[in-house]
Amino acid sequence: MNIESLYSDGIKQLSPSPIRELLKIAAKPGIISLAGGNPSPDTFPVKELRDCFMSVIERDWKRILQYSPTEGNVDLIDIIKQHSIKQGINCETENILITSGSQQGMDLVCRTLLNPKDEVIVELPSYPGSIHTLKSYQAKLTGVPLDNEGIDTDILENILKQRQKTGKLPKFIYVIPTFQNPSGTTLSENRRRTLIKLAEKYGLIIVEDDPYNALRYEGENIKPIKAMDHDEHVVYMSSFSKTFCPGVRVAWTIGQKDLIRKMVISKQGADLHTSSLTQAIVAEYCKNNHMENHLKDVVSYYKIKRNIMLESVEKYFKGLAIWTKPLGGFFVWMTLNKNVDTTELFSKAVEKGVIYVPGSSFCVDGSNKNSMRLSFATVSNENIKKGIQLLAEVFYE
Repeated sequence: MNIESLYSDGIKQLSPSPIRELLKIAAKPGIISLAGGNPSPDTFPVKELRDCFMSVIERDWKRILQYSPTEGNVDLIDIIKQHSIKQGINCETENILITSGSQQGMDLVCRTLLNPKDEVIVELPSYPGSIHTLKSYQAKLTGVPLDNEGIDTDILENILKQRQKTGKLPKFIYVIPTFQNPSGTTLSENRRRTLIKLAEKYGLIIVEDDPYNALRYEGENIKPIKAMDHDEHVVYMSSFSKTFCPGVRVAWTIGQKDLIRKMVISKQGADLHTSSLTQAIVAEYCKNNHMENHLKDVVSYYKIKRNIMLESVEKYFKGLAIWTKPLGGFFVWMTLNKNVDTTELFSKAVEKGVIYVPGSSFCVDGSNKNSMRLSFATVSNENIKKGIQLLAEVFYE
């Protein structure tokens, strides 16, 4: 049977996720992986999770092992609502949807808002997982460059002015404003306010992806864009994956009530609801006040690793490249001074025993060929030093 003739137009244009493919190489013995964006298993609170699991199973097994509402566990929704209010996000229960990871949140946003060939503005560079989802809905993707303050709102406004003249504005703007993946940059407060003003002026939605917000190692906290949103232009997504455990697959989306209702209907066609069991475990963990102490430990743990990577990069790459100095999150973005293609040199890095993610993997226009993303999250402190040294040898050669 010729199965290829039956594939949808959407799936035909998709390529495998570059980072998912790199994980196969990372699993080889002796490879130091500076590529993955996974949280470290050393941070997973196994004992407390076990206790929470036993508690909810013994107390409420009939309910949590059954089907549950698509919207999510009511206790967990209330916890997220209270947390969001503390962040300055005004929301009610009907504004919140629990999803199976933020990736599903992104998929449901696309399913609810996009028609084929609708334009979406993304950052250059941006997260490949969301780019993958957008491409699966056959969106037209336009990239706007980042600088040290995040997405360049002047360039963005010029694009919007041009689109307004043609009568066809983008459907939404997708941003990761805090400790961005892959660049590690944080969108300044002024630009967040400018972004809101542009959304209001042109009638656009901002999709704010915010999984790293709690992982701040220094500097003053900046409120989410959603906290500055007074006219419901922002769809906010966050997750327990980076701060807690990605295996629980519990995240949430906050948005305008009718939009959330449409996303609920879409989710019913996907998985009916996020796992009742894992939602109950996460809710129990939060209700027992474990999360606050856990976050303190996690921030301290990753801050040490971030500092080691920045010290190592300064030692081995000074004069060879420039790099970001993230105030939080998992990533350092490095751009080499010479016009070399990090994709072409990737095989040489593998031979040395170290891997990274080439910069062009994060760019919808294939730019940033002389850049790469480095992650310190899952690497031992010694291997961070060793990996950066090996990487420098590759590029000096």
